[in-house]
This record gives sequence, structure tokens and C-alpha cells, in this order.
Amino acid sequence: MTEPLTCRSCAAPLVAGGHYCHRCGRAVTGGGSSERTPWAIAWALVALSTAVIAWSVLGRDPSAGAAPPMAQTGTPPDISQMSPRDRFLRLHDRVLGAAERGDSATVRQFAPMAITAYGMLDSYDDDLRFHAGLIYLQLGRADAAVALADTIQAGTPGHLLAEILRADAAELRGDLKERNRSRRVFLANFDREIATGRPEYGEHRRVLDAFRVRAGSP
Repeated sequence: MTEPLTCRSCAAPLVAGGHYCHRCGRAVTGGGSSERTPWAIAWALVALSTAVIAWSVLGRDPSAGAAPPMAQTGTPPDISQMSPRDRFLRLHDRVLGAAERGDSATVRQFAPMAITAYGMLDSYDDDLRFHAGLIYLQLGRADAAVALADTIQAGTPGHLLAEILRADAAELRGDLKERNRSRRVFLANFDREIATGRPEYGEHRRVLDAFRVRAGSP
């Protein structure tokens, strides 16, 4: 019997023929069990590189330029003591902050690191999937962002954050018809979904309100 395929990043079962993991959005590639050892080694090296490079990222404000003198900042945080979730979110903030400033070089440098950190998480929720989807959009990977939107809505139909990912992914692909469809679904579901009081809606209320304005524009 053929062994079921699982994602090399998060170990989720893969759907036959799928191009992306439904949980973490990582691209699916071929290969049998003989490939697992080199892949494990490669991911370990990536993780080590992420930790080394992120040392200067996680210890200061993403909007800052050169690092201030040590006397002003104290000892940088020991990232080995940070939770995987905190490491991912700190890298996410670095990427999205750079994107807002138009700093494409920083986005290109740190977005892959953030996705690597996401793949190393030991658990996932809709909020984390939304954050990862936003990073995938910065990388131009619309299909991966939609895969995460699918996962969010598989557990929570009508989830507003998933429709944001869908609409922005469609816009990235130049599919204005799909973008407008997602915007209409977002607006139709907005009041009912906000009334549920989901924690991620409170955290992202400014994002939701801003998208609501965009969705209502021609």
C-alpha cells in the first residue's frame, strides 16, 4: 500500500494532486521517503540560518535603521527562548512593516525567513494562517495565499480574513472578477461575522474596517 503523502513542513496530510499544503501553504513537490533525510538536513540548516540572521531583526524596532548602541538597547533577546509563534510573528511584523514603507529589499530578504518560521510552528490557527497568507502575497504567491484561505474557511465558513486573502490574491493575479466577488462576499458577511466576536477580528479590526472601505469602492 502506498504511504500517504504528508507536507514536509507541517506534516499535514496532502490532497492527491494538490500543489500547495492546505495547512501551511508550502509548495508540494514530488519525492519518496528516500528524500526525507536530505530535506530534514536542509530545513535544519535553514532554521539555523534564520536564527542567525534574525538576531538583529528580533531585537529592535522594525522601523529603525542601524542598531542603536548596546548600552541603549540592553542584551538582545535570546531567540532560542522565544516561542515558535513569537519568532514567526516578529518576522511577519518586519516584513509587513517594510512593505508599508515600500522597502522591497527588506521584504525580499525576510519574507522567506518568515515562511520558514511559519512552517516550523507546532500548531496553527486562523490568525496565524492569515498572517502567513499576507506574507505569501508579498512574495507574489497568490495560490499559496488562497490555499490558506481555503483552510480557514474549511473550518469557519464565511471567515472575513479569508475573503481578504482571496480578494488580494485575485487582484495580484489581475482577476478583477474574482476580486469583486470576494469583496461582495466580505461585505455580505461582515455584520454577522463581527457579531461572533472572534478574537482575530478584534486584533485585526483596523484591517477589517480598511478593507470594508476598499470593498465598497468601485
